[in-house]
Amino acid sequence: MANRDIDRITEAAQDAITYPILTKEVTLPSGRDGAVGAGGLPGGQSLTQVAQNTIRGLLGWRYRVDDSKGFVTALTKAVQLKEAEGYIEWTWQTRPFMAQADMGDITGAQASLYSRAKVALDNALPLLNNMKPLRADADSEGMASITAMVRSGFNQLVEEIGLFGGPRIQRVDEYFSQLLGAKKQFKKPENVQGMLGILRGRFGMQRGRVLSVDDEQNFTNFIIVVDYINSLYLTWQEQKEFLSRNGSPDKFLGTQLVWLSQALAVIGEAVQEFQDAADSVFFGSDERQVAVLHFAHHEPITVGELMDWITQFTSVEAPQLIEDSGKDGVVAVAQTLNRLHILLELATHQSRHGKP
Repeated sequence: MANRDIDRITEAAQDAITYPILTKEVTLPSGRDGAVGAGGLPGGQSLTQVAQNTIRGLLGWRYRVDDSKGFVTALTKAVQLKEAEGYIEWTWQTRPFMAQADMGDITGAQASLYSRAKVALDNALPLLNNMKPLRADADSEGMASITAMVRSGFNQLVEEIGLFGGPRIQRVDEYFSQLLGAKKQFKKPENVQGMLGILRGRFGMQRGRVLSVDDEQNFTNFIIVVDYINSLYLTWQEQKEFLSRNGSPDKFLGTQLVWLSQALAVIGEAVQEFQDAADSVFFGSDERQVAVLHFAHHEPITVGELMDWITQFTSVEAPQLIEDSGKDGVVAVAQTLNRLHILLELATHQSRHGKP
């Protein structure tokens, strides 16, 4: 029963793409200042754009009008069907890295590091917001100003660590420098520099000012806030080289797969741009299917076949290989990409010089 339903969904999806309904793209009106009017869509988007973005969000698949196989593959993986008590239940399930990357999520070690940073932020902010001064002459405006700066810097730091595609190393380092000081080395938390050091001074967070149990708790809360950020910095120092684009093979797999996913998408877009450019100079799809490229040490292939191969591989085969086989899949993808690169270089040389 479940298999028949899957076949029925697949057939319907293929028919919808192969025999589309004749439509006209329209943009619905919006209200003042970009607001949605009656029946309108946000930002003046067309119905086609909204539909494509929705498909991408649900399936983790970039919409292509001529890629029915890619759509069916994404749909099959995104929707799980099972029979329960005489009827069919369907469950939408997040695919591994490729779907998550396309939807803007982070994966692997970066996700763990971000979770670690988010916990530190969530625990530190209440302590920071409720901090009381230990000095009698504390300036309320000065305390509010530095508290806002520390809070903003910590928030921005955590957001950067969770940046899709991996954090910008220099920016994370800069946030830590602002919060902890340029040297970021201290034996005791109360000796911290940077914005936290300024906060310590304005609030009078010094052990000699502790006169009561409440003062002791307040001072300890400051120490804990410093420790949250400092311990996160130590973790960052140990792990940042595995997030950096430094050419080292020892990288976090999740972040590399996001980069690879982006690169594959760029290749697919480049092929589409080539096809559009070819159409504009009357080198149409039919002609591309019969225009044969002859190479000295490779079998001949038509321009259309080469472009179709690249599109199919980058949008369907490569993501599937990586999803199923991880690092082994990356190796296989690299081999095919190298071969395609060679063929494209030979084709470019032949186009410029008229020789194979």
